[in-house]
Amino acid sequence: MSSNNATENWIATRELSPRWSVGLSGLANLVVHVIAVFVIWWIFFSNAGIFKLYTPLLGFSLVIWTLLIILWQAELFDFWPFSRGFIRDGNPLAKGAALTGVTIAVYLILIIGLVFFFLGKYGVTYFNWNSLMLYGEFGQDPTSTRETASWAMLSLSVPFFLISTWFMFGVGKDLFPELNQPRRGIAMWGLIAVISIILYLVFFHPHIGSMFYPQQIYTAVPPWWQGIAQTNSAEFSLGILFCSVVGIFYAFHLWDGWPFTIVKKQPWRFIFFAVVSLVFGYIIFRLQLFIFDYLWYEAYIGGQNEANFGWRYSHTVTMANFVLVIAIIQNTFFGQAYTRFPGILRGIIKTVVAIVVGMLFAWAYYRFGPALLGVTQGVSHPSENAAAFLIMVINLLLIQDFFMDGWPGYKLKR
Repeated sequence: MSSNNATENWIATRELSPRWSVGLSGLANLVVHVIAVFVIWWIFFSNAGIFKLYTPLLGFSLVIWTLLIILWQAELFDFWPFSRGFIRDGNPLAKGAALTGVTIAVYLILIIGLVFFFLGKYGVTYFNWNSLMLYGEFGQDPTSTRETASWAMLSLSVPFFLISTWFMFGVGKDLFPELNQPRRGIAMWGLIAVISIILYLVFFHPHIGSMFYPQQIYTAVPPWWQGIAQTNSAEFSLGILFCSVVGIFYAFHLWDGWPFTIVKKQPWRFIFFAVVSLVFGYIIFRLQLFIFDYLWYEAYIGGQNEANFGWRYSHTVTMANFVLVIAIIQNTFFGQAYTRFPGILRGIIKTVVAIVVGMLFAWAYYRFGPALLGVTQGVSHPSENAAAFLIMVINLLLIQDFFMDGWPGYKLKR
């Protein structure tokens, strides 16, 4: 394996063509994808399966970091350390296996090695559930401390996800144009990490400190958003910030990147990208809260499940992801069928389809999920969070698209 010194990002320049008709190629991809989803879910996540990683926060934290690492590989490091020749000419199954292996290795080193074992043992107690049991005096059993540590790792991913998307898509190679890989990726990642850790300490650390009894006010200030959100839960921060990330990918998969493509010149492109994404995220967040109020009336302090403010804030991410899954499937498997439509009409049609089918997908998940996936019955059960399943689905979509060039329905143009 060698460094990739190509001047253009592979994903941006790659061209795929359907092996058969667009409809048949998309259906072939969808069938393979659905099979992979059920196999991976039942082996690794389902509580009726083998490894039972869906707790649900442990599974959620695992798949969200895996998704972020996949994006780093493709967009930040441009598939380094693999050569461009391997990425261009390698067998799709071999590439998928090799690149997925790198994803898993990076996850084990960065999250399990650095965050869980090192920081959780020698620095920050709540990143390691064994440390919580030993030092935390949390009054919890191993399962609940595991969920607390998983929530902390999940929370850490959110600012990393937001800032990574800003820099990967809002800055790209404009910041370090003279650097080749891996120096460019490392420089960008270092800057992302510094900003993300600061945001994590402001938007999430206060909540975790308040979870202890008594509150850890000498290391974590009381949640400053409580008067705004009617809860001390950082699910408020998670909802807004992650909906902002979802809004970015809505634009990419439904509107060909518009409106983020309007501004070209830096630093205005980056500023515009960041501000517009936050506006989109807040609109998506508030619109869903309005729908929740219509369905279940207003939440209240002390309310349980769907009547709880924190539950509603975090489940804006869940419902937004039902639509995002359909948007990605529509764009990656069947997107070439829309090329005959003008841009505005294409965006409108794709958006309507994503919302309608996404809501049908949500209904089907909650209706048939207990039987097909082994999840808990009901929308608001404490041990149920569909976002873990949905992010896993997106992971497999990106592996199929980025790592395997849309195999089996699509192939690289030669």
